[in-house]
Amino acid sequence: MDFKKFIEKLNKGSEKNSSDKKNVANLLIVLLVGVLMILTVSFFKTSNTMGSQVLGNGDNKNSNKSSKGDQQVSDDKTSQEYETTIQQKLKDTLEKIDGVGKTEVMVSFESGEEQIPAVNINDSTSNTEEKDTEGGTRNTTQKNNGSTVVITNEGDTSKPLIVKTYKPKVSGVCVVAEGAGNKVTELRITKAVTDLFNIPENKVNVYPMKK
Repeated sequence: MDFKKFIEKLNKGSEKNSSDKKNVANLLIVLLVGVLMILTVSFFKTSNTMGSQVLGNGDNKNSNKSSKGDQQVSDDKTSQEYETTIQQKLKDTLEKIDGVGKTEVMVSFESGEEQIPAVNINDSTSNTEEKDTEGGTRNTTQKNNGSTVVITNEGDTSKPLIVKTYKPKVSGVCVVAEGAGNKVTELRITKAVTDLFNIPENKVNVYPMKK
């Protein structure tokens, strides 16, 4: 074989092997890039799902707290509105009495609104008869008293079933009136207040208005 042709043949073989190695390396790089992309996408999906779950739980807790807070604010507002209405009605009534004139009133209350829930009564009685070794008989009666509050469901909210509501009870009244300097008018005011709110006279204070 010609030496020159032998050298050319070796060079062609080396170039072919080098090309095959490059193709294999390129293929491996493409595969690695694909695997990395799949892992990255999967990681971000998992992170977003966990973040949504945490956010959702937080929203539920905040919603429950907000609901309770709103209920408390609503109850306080209702109680204040009732007290304001009572004072205004008393003022209007007293000013219509002959000789009373212009008035200013202040009413104090014992407590807030009281709600009575419905209750299920679960009473039971059991009798036990025992015989002793001497032939005698002993009867034992056991009574079990129990009760549970009736609960109603409104959507996602559960609350007691209210059967009766007691408005705040008046504990004292102070009246300042233009005509209170007259003893007869003062007595009329006192009697009107005690009768309206069913409170003793010592809980009613009547004073003449400053001129």
